[in-house]
This record gives sequence, C-alpha cells and structure tokens, in this order.
Amino acid sequence: MLSETLPVGLKANIAAVMSMSLGRYHPELVGPDATTADGTALPGITTIPVPILTADGERIAEIFAQADRLDLTVPFTEAALTTKTYADYEAKLAETTADALHIHGLLLFGAKKAINKLVGQLPLLR
Repeated sequence: MLSETLPVGLKANIAAVMSMSLGRYHPELVGPDATTADGTALPGITTIPVPILTADGERIAEIFAQADRLDLTVPFTEAALTTKTYADYEAKLAETTADALHIHGLLLFGAKKAINKLVGQLPLLR
C-alpha cells in the first residue's frame, strides 16, 4: 500500500522498488518464460496478483505495527525517499527509531486471510 498523499509518479516508483524486494525474497513468484504463438520467448512475470492499495500515513503505520506475523513486510520509509545512495539510506536508518520511520509505502506478503484482515478495506490505487 502507498501513502495517498504522494504524487502518482512517486507512487509508481515506490511500488516498483518494493516489488523488487518481493522478487528477491520470493523468486518462486515469477513464472517461467512463456512463448507466443509465433515462437517469441517472453520473460516470466508474477504468478500472483499484486494489488496496489492506498491509505493515509497513520493507517500505514498501524498496519506496519500489526504485520509482524506475515512472511514479509517491507516498509518504504522517509529515509528511502530522501537519500541518494544505499549507504546514505543505511546511515539515516541507523539514526532513526522504528517508531519514527515515517512510512510512505508498505509491501505485505503472507497468508491471504492474514493480509485481507489487515488491508481488506483499503481502496485500490486509482
């Protein structure tokens, strides 16, 4: 899910960044290459739906606090938004407490029932 206050271009970027993390931790979610009728091979894509939801910052923080039992939770924080290199990101996080992360985006992966309990009422990004 993404902060509803962000501009659409930034929302798209954050969704892409978090999707890369999902692929790193769950590469089995990418299907095998597929072939067109005329023999053109295309790289595999995700085998699961990846809905992009929106919420206000307070709700995102609440969900992050409740998501500790999921298989994977990836927050996209203010530190990620305001740094240019991974080293700078790590340094900024090292100075930030978990309750002060200011999360702009949140990737959740786990059992469908657990995910729906946390985010089932949130609207899709439009």
